Amino acid sequence: MSGLTISFRGLDADKGHVEAFAGIESAAGIARALTLIAHYAATGSVRHRFPFDERVQFYLEGTEKGSFNWKLTVSISGALALGLATNGIYDLGKLAIGRAIGEEPTDISEHVEHLNKTKSGDIDALVEAIEPALKKAHYGIGETVNEIVIEETNTRRALVKFDTASQRYLKDSIDGDDDVQDVAISALNVNDRTGRAYFLDLQRTIPFRVSRDADSSTMTTLSAGINRYANKLPAPIRLTFSRVEAVDGRLKRIIILKAEDVSDAE
Repeated sequence: MSGLTISFRGLDADKGHVEAFAGIESAAGIARALTLIAHYAATGSVRHRFPFDERVQFYLEGTEKGSFNWKLTVSISGALALGLATNGIYDLGKLAIGRAIGEEPTDISEHVEHLNKTKSGDIDALVEAIEPALKKAHYGIGETVNEIVIEETNTRRALVKFDTASQRYLKDSIDGDDDVQDVAISALNVNDRTGRAYFLDLQRTIPFRVSRDADSSTMTTLSAGINRYANKLPAPIRLTFSRVEAVDGRLKRIIILKAEDVSDAE
């Protein structure tokens, strides 16, 4: 078994302790996010609630001597749907958690980078699934610790760092200006009027919700777009939308006001 360390740093943590409720809530949030990531690695599907697949499991082993660093081990049993080994699962975690807090990790394995390109919709759905857990993981930031770092125990390679900046990204949003852009529709749930759109300039998908006041043809146009995307055909859809941004201006999600098929104009 190979391990991870949850390292609490700054404020009370530098004195060898943290406030009990905050520390336990943070660790529980991290554990839940890792469990969701492990289930996806094992099955190739995103799940939001129990039961989870048991082929990949994380175990809490205790704290490192002389510090308030919690040690985790990961156990893998049987073949995994995504074909990942331990380091691959760590890189998948780095990718999903990093994206959830507004970062795009670059130093990940070729295998995980390939998954990111070929299964981008799944990765984005995984990011969305772990966001509530990551909000919980930030519970003690700024109160009893300055930052929480998840790192490999042996190499001390940091997978992700939580601090006040990542906390603000997760929790705070501002309404931006309306915008118009050509995108590809990569996911669509007609019943709840949500989905994801691929933005070429960002090189990633962004979650969307279709406004109840949207143009009457919008859902039909989006449906046509997802059909073309599924068939690997060029599918430019021009969206008019309202931006929802992080406090630093990064785009978090959009509210669609109108969708137009502009494929014939290409």
